[in-house]
Amino acid sequence: MKTLSIAILLTLCAMPVIAQGSKFNLNCDKGEKINKLLSTLAKTGASSPITINVSGTCKESVSVEDFDRVTLVAKNGAVIIGQTNPAVAIARSHFVALEGFLIRKGLIGVLCSDNSVCDLSGLTVENASNEGIRFARSEGAVNNCVAQNNGFRGVNAVNGSSVLVFWGTSQGNADAGIAAVSGSQVTIQNVTVQNNGGEGVAALLGSSVRLFDNTITGNGGDGVGLFAQANGSLEQVETGNVVTGNLGVGIFLRDLSFVRFLGANNVTGNITQPDIACAPQFAASRGAATAGGTTDCAEPTAATERPAPELR
Repeated sequence: MKTLSIAILLTLCAMPVIAQGSKFNLNCDKGEKINKLLSTLAKTGASSPITINVSGTCKESVSVEDFDRVTLVAKNGAVIIGQTNPAVAIARSHFVALEGFLIRKGLIGVLCSDNSVCDLSGLTVENASNEGIRFARSEGAVNNCVAQNNGFRGVNAVNGSSVLVFWGTSQGNADAGIAAVSGSQVTIQNVTVQNNGGEGVAALLGSSVRLFDNTITGNGGDGVGLFAQANGSLEQVETGNVVTGNLGVGIFLRDLSFVRFLGANNVTGNITQPDIACAPQFAASRGAATAGGTTDCAEPTAATERPAPELR
């Protein structure tokens, strides 16, 4: 037994030490560049996970491509100011995290694309000429971020993306505050979506949105718009959703779209009536009459209803 123990100990000692990752500090105010460091790391093969602590104002469009487990952390109010490209573009990368940055300008504030996984937390993304945050064929989370005053949508998920948006705000964007397009899925919880030029939340072309305890108000279009085989679900965890004061209707359905309401939701007081509107071309709803406001949506009657599977 003693000989066996010694043999095991010698074997363990001979094994290579497992790397605990690589950490770097970078100060853009001293002329250091995020892209230059990333290029060096790609060439030298730094050990993952990689953490880069960034300070200062970085006037560059940052490109993170073909990386695994990279985290960029803002220190002391670090800022990234994009140029003609996206301010931060993430492509073909597994788990890239951005934490705490003010991200301004650029064609897009943050682009997560080409089957990447992106975790965005504590960001303020503003004044991009197009979308604030865009997911394209990718997935991830937008946690406690502010997307504001961007030239198109605040948060946009397209081409089969799957995104969780929780806490935070999307406001003052030229089009929708948050959108799911072309087979994408977006779950939104405890988010304030206000004063955007278009819909507060939109789903188009076979996409879905699931809403928990959000406030959607003051938007220039409908509070929630579901178009072209889209579906939405308004559900209560604590407060339920509040959809009120939007220039359009509260919930608008068109072209084979569907919405359901679970728990206590408040869809009332929108400028255009009714609060929940089904366009005549094959829209569908269940439970619209329980949301508190007016509706012209036709609901199935007891005489015509058939049992259906639980829709959860």
